[in-house]
Amino acid sequence: MKKIYFVFFVPILAIAIAFSSGPNAGYTGSPLDGIDCTDCHPPGPATQAGNLIVIDVGLNGYIPGQTYPLTVICDDILAERYGFQITSETASAKAGTWIITDASRTQLKSGTAVTHTSAGTAPNGPPNTWSMHWTAPAAGTGTVTFYVAVNQTNNSGTNIGDQIYVSSLSIDESGVGIAENLDQTVGKLFPNPATDIIYLKTPANAEIKVYDNSGREVISLVTAQALQELDISGLQTGVYFVKIGLDGQYASRSFIKR
Repeated sequence: MKKIYFVFFVPILAIAIAFSSGPNAGYTGSPLDGIDCTDCHPPGPATQAGNLIVIDVGLNGYIPGQTYPLTVICDDILAERYGFQITSETASAKAGTWIITDASRTQLKSGTAVTHTSAGTAPNGPPNTWSMHWTAPAAGTGTVTFYVAVNQTNNSGTNIGDQIYVSSLSIDESGVGIAENLDQTVGKLFPNPATDIIYLKTPANAEIKVYDNSGREVISLVTAQALQELDISGLQTGVYFVKIGLDGQYASRSFIKR
């Protein structure tokens, strides 16, 4: 009698179910992790991408011990489900502390990485985003690099058709003795992401320039009050960068236009 075996389908199904609720730490493609999502979603290699990580640390780098909002973005509007994992490290160790701010879409893994939850695989864009906070490490840590892997899927229940993207962003530690600089007096943009209007706390008479992802200037103005309102209703969806200048000092911010 001819025998029929089904054993080969069991591991694939198990992986699809388990990772929809978020993989364990170690899949960002960073030098210390060694692998990325293509380890379970072949074939590789992953596609290198830019601008998947948005964090406002200013031009002078991160301040030790300070907490910063961080957003992972994915602007592929054709995917039906998404996943991600992000970590931060120096050349020899994980660095900084992760804080979960949206428990419905993100979760902490082993204290060293943030990844999606089951609910966090659902689109919330475009662009699709996950938000969290990161607290900078102690003074003397030096340059920290963020590594992220993003999975854009067709929701087929298998890994066939998955698209894996990886990206990195390095930030330097702020120098000593720069407390009195413009970046310390400029507040964060809010709301972020936004659709029509954003607000920014700045000194009066500061020059604001907004650039799109290709470096094209799309907004330019001089502030008249401490809380500046920016009309972004006419901009296309995507990531934008804000440069604030005053008396030869500069600060930078970024935001996501939905």
